[in-house]
Amino acid sequence: MINYSSTLRRGVRLAALGGCLLTGARAPATLAEAREANYQLYKEIEGERKIIGPLVGHVTDTTASIWAYAGPRTTPLILEVEELESKRRSADGEQGPPQKLRLDATPNADEHHAVEFQVTGLKPETRYAFAVRLAEDDESTEAGLFATAPAAGEGSKFKLAVASCFGGAYRREDGKTREVRGEYHNDSWHLLMDERPDFQLIIGDNVYADSTDYNHLWDAYTLERVKNRPFAAAVRTIPTYAVWDDHDYGPNNSDGTAQGKEDSLAVFKEVFANPPREHGAEKPGIYTKFSYGGIDFFLLDGRYFRSPNDAKPGPDKTFLGKDQLDWLVEELKASKAPFKVLVCGSTWEASRSDGWRLFRHAQRELWDRIVKNNVNGVMYVSGDIHRCDLQMHQPEVGGAYPMPEVISSGLGSHGEHDPMGFATIEFDTTLADPMMTARVIDGTGLETVKRQVRASDMQVRTPAGDSH
Repeated sequence: MINYSSTLRRGVRLAALGGCLLTGARAPATLAEAREANYQLYKEIEGERKIIGPLVGHVTDTTASIWAYAGPRTTPLILEVEELESKRRSADGEQGPPQKLRLDATPNADEHHAVEFQVTGLKPETRYAFAVRLAEDDESTEAGLFATAPAAGEGSKFKLAVASCFGGAYRREDGKTREVRGEYHNDSWHLLMDERPDFQLIIGDNVYADSTDYNHLWDAYTLERVKNRPFAAAVRTIPTYAVWDDHDYGPNNSDGTAQGKEDSLAVFKEVFANPPREHGAEKPGIYTKFSYGGIDFFLLDGRYFRSPNDAKPGPDKTFLGKDQLDWLVEELKASKAPFKVLVCGSTWEASRSDGWRLFRHAQRELWDRIVKNNVNGVMYVSGDIHRCDLQMHQPEVGGAYPMPEVISSGLGSHGEHDPMGFATIEFDTTLADPMMTARVIDGTGLETVKRQVRASDMQVRTPAGDSH
C-alpha cells in the first residue's frame, strides 16, 4: 500500500506553486468501442507517467469532480482524499477529525477509459489534498489539491482566472499525432497560479488540433497534459472549467457545418469535468452553467450551432442556435445572481473576422430578450484574438445597460507587440452593491489594465416614452 501521508505531502508541494483546491466520480459521455480499436497510450507518455492528469473540474460547496486517465487499462483507479483545513467553524465549535475519503472506479472502453470521480459530502470553503493511483501499481500515483466553494446562499469574495489560446499545435500523420509547435508551453501559468484563483476558465484553443478526428483530438489533449508541464500543474490544483473555440473544435473559423463535429463533442465531454447540463441535457453542444459564491456562470457553445461567418445577414444567421439561445434566456430569467457571466471563445466586437460582430441580428436578438425579461448584471468573457483587454460595450437596444467584456487571450499564443497574458476577475457579494473587479496581467506579472463595475451600474432601464 502506498504511503498515503507522503502522497498528500506531494500534493501540498504542488499547491505551493499557487492555486486552489477541490474533489469527485462520474463517467464521461459514451463512445463507440470501434473508436478504441487497437488504441494504445504512446510509449513516450507511458515512460514518463502512467496516469494523465489529474484535472480538478467542477466544484460546489459540498462536491468536487476529479478527472484522470491511465490509457487503455481496465483495472481500477483509486482516489484518496484528505481534509487539510477549513475556513468555517462548525455550529458547535468542534471541528471533529479531518475527513478522509476513498473512491475507486473501473475505466470503461466505451468512455475511452477516462474516469471522472465524483466526491460528495464535503465541507464548504475547505481545502483538501488528494491522490489518484492505479490499483495494480501503488507507486503510480499523481497528487493534487483543491478547495470547495463558499456555502450556497452566503455572501462571499472570490477570484477566478481566465486564459485561452495557450495549447500546443498538433497534427496527425500516418495514424499518429505529433506536436508540431510547442512554444506555447510557457511559465505564464506559474504567474496565473501565483494569483491564487479559486477556479479558472479556459475558454478556447486549449489545443490547436484543427480537426474533428476523434483519435487525433484525444491524443492532442493527452500530449498537452503531459508536455505542457506548467498547465498540468495548474489543473491539478485549480478547479478548471472549459469551453472550446475553433482550433479545439475543428479547423480555423469552423462553425456548425464542420464535418465530424459529433466526434469533437464526444472528446470534449470526455477530457474535461464540466458540470452537467441540468435542463435540456439530451440536446447536443457543450453549453452548461454553474454557480460559485453567489455568481452564475454560463459556459456557451460558440461553434456547434453557429452559421458560417459569411452567411447572409438576417434572422436565419445564428450564433448560438435556437435551442441554446432559448436555454440561455430561460436560465438568465431564473437567475437571482447580481452578475451573470456569459463565457464564450469569440469576442463581442474585437474580432473583425470571427466574432459576434459578424452576427448583428443575433446580437440584437439576445439583447432584446435580456431587456424584455428584465435581466440585470449580464457581462461577457471571451478570448480568441491573442491579446487581452477590458472593454465596456454601450447599450445596443433601448433600456439596455453597458456590458463589460473581459478578453483574455494569448497566455501562450500572442501577437508580436502583445505580451503573453491572462485576466483575473474578482467578485464581492458581501457588499450592499456587489462589485466586479477585472484585471489584465501580462507575461512579466505586471497588471496592465483594471476595471471595476458595480451591480447597480448594470440594471435594465425603462426606455424613454415606454409606459411600462
